[in-house]
Parts: sequence; C-alpha cells; structure tokens
Amino acid sequence: MQSLHHILGRLQSQILTPEQQQFQDLCQCWSEIVGTLASRHTRPVTWHRGVLNVATSSATWSQDLTFRRLQIIHKLHQKLLFPVQDIKFSPAGWHYQLPGDQSVSRPSQKDEFSQMWQEHPSRVEILIPKAVGEVTGRSSLTPLTAFEGWANRLKERSQSFPLCPQCHCPTPPGELSRWSVCGFCSMQIGE
Repeated sequence: MQSLHHILGRLQSQILTPEQQQFQDLCQCWSEIVGTLASRHTRPVTWHRGVLNVATSSATWSQDLTFRRLQIIHKLHQKLLFPVQDIKFSPAGWHYQLPGDQSVSRPSQKDEFSQMWQEHPSRVEILIPKAVGEVTGRSSLTPLTAFEGWANRLKERSQSFPLCPQCHCPTPPGELSRWSVCGFCSMQIGE
C-alpha cells in the first residue's frame, strides 16, 4: 500500500506539464526566498520559458523588487533544480485572482501604516476631552476657536515632554530614546 500523499504526488507529476510543475515549485518557495513582508505584497502569476511574472500590491513594491531582482534570482537558483532566466514585477495583475486561488488574506496598506504608526518614535498618545464641543457649543465653533483649542491642548500636552538637548524644544520621549535629539534636529544632523 502507498500513502495518499505519495499517490497524489505521482498523479500530479503525470498531469502537470514540466513548466506547470516548475511554477508550482516556485510558488511553494516564494515566501521563503523574498521574505514574509515582501511575500504579502507579491504573488507569482505566470511562468513561461524561464521568466517569472509577479504581481505586486503597488508600483513601489514593483520598483523595490526589480532592484533586488538579481539577488532573488540567485536565491532561487540555490533552491530550485531549474534555471530562472528573469523575473518581471508589475502591479497590473494584483487585483486579478486566479481561479482556485485560496490566497491568505493580506493586510491592507492602511492596516500596515497604522501598525507602523503605533511603533513610530514620534507617536504620542493623545487624550481628547469627552466633549470638545461642549466648551464653546457646537454652533459657536469657528475655525479660529477650533485652532485655539487645538493649540492650547498641544501646549498643555507638550509641557510634560522632556526637552531636546540641542534645540531645547519639547520632544516626544520616543524620539529622544531613538535619536538622542528631536526629529527635526536629527534631520539637520543627517544633512
């Protein structure tokens, strides 16, 4: 008796063309080759005559991976038993889902930016009063009074911040722990 896995593997190798089998092998190792983050923004779409076409979630990802294309091809050559001639990245096919594609749902760009902002050194928790409109009444809230209220809340919040050692301005603690100065001074130092 043979295991079901063994039988299906043999059956699959008899049904698939060599090119289809190569594409399947590429898809299986793709995440390992490009990394977890890049694999969430890419999807191998087609494989023909040694050229892999990959859909990307944005033009930015397409450009970034195009610059890393030779490194990716080198890693693929170490992993696969067949040569990869080239890889073409494009956002064109990203929203098209192949029949039977059970892709893991990828986080939206909005979710990723939200996560990045949660970890950013300049982020500060903002406590908003329960009833901002109650102070002046919603009907009397003008752009000027809204700005004044915002400026006063900002001033109150920043009074508890430590000062930047270079410019002596109130600075979020995360910026000081990361750069030892405020974000503005860190940009000037980098120039």
